[in-house]
This record gives sequence, C-alpha cells and structure tokens, in this order.
Amino acid sequence: MRNGRESGVALIFALVALAIVGFMVAVVAASIQPRITTHNHLERTVRLTALADAAMATTLAELAVDRHDSGVAERSLGEGSFSSTVTQIGLHEVEIVAEARARGWRAVLVARVDVEHGPRVLRWHRYQSPE
Repeated sequence: MRNGRESGVALIFALVALAIVGFMVAVVAASIQPRITTHNHLERTVRLTALADAAMATTLAELAVDRHDSGVAERSLGEGSFSSTVTQIGLHEVEIVAEARARGWRAVLVARVDVEHGPRVLRWHRYQSPE
C-alpha cells in the first residue's frame, strides 16, 4: 500500500512542477512578444525606407541625365519592389513620387525637385501604410 501512496505523491509533485514550468514559459513568452513585434516593425521600416530611397536616388540620377525623364518602372529588389513617377508641375520643377512595396506594406516618398541646374530636392515627405 505504501508504494501506491508514494507513486501518487510523486505524481502530484510532477504535476505541480509541470504547472510551474508551464507558467514560467508563459511569462517568458509574454515578455519576449513586445520585443519581437518591435523588431518586426523596425525591420519593415528599414526595408521600406531603403527601397523608397533607392527609387528616389535612381530617379534623381535619371533626371541628371535627362530632365524630362518620366520615372522608374517597377523593379524587384530583395523581398520588395520599387518604382517612381515624375510629374512636371512648373517650368523648372517636378514632383517625384517614389513607391516601395514589401510584405503587404508600402512606403511613399514625395519630393519637389528643381531641375533647372541639375536635380535639386526642394522639399520631401515620406509615409508608410499597409497596402
């Protein structure tokens, strides 16, 4: 009879230990989750910023060669893509809209550029949103 009672007590101790381990795993997972979310957000922002900047740089380089360039057709790069359009808005001023897309998100970079003496960015702004 003593063996049966000892194995029952051992089972209770094992279940308690298992519950404690499970609780500790849940606590660690809950503390790591915000870091993972922040990391994913940061990685997405860096990726989209780099792609939009690549579209803008490519477009400015093309405008340096031909001030009537119309932009960059969509190109894939890594896990994303980028493109741009150029719209004439004044005698010597154009607006460039550079777009980047990756993992269901997009970043847009809009710049006003003086093309009279080579491309010179006058002002710009950037935003990011889900597609």
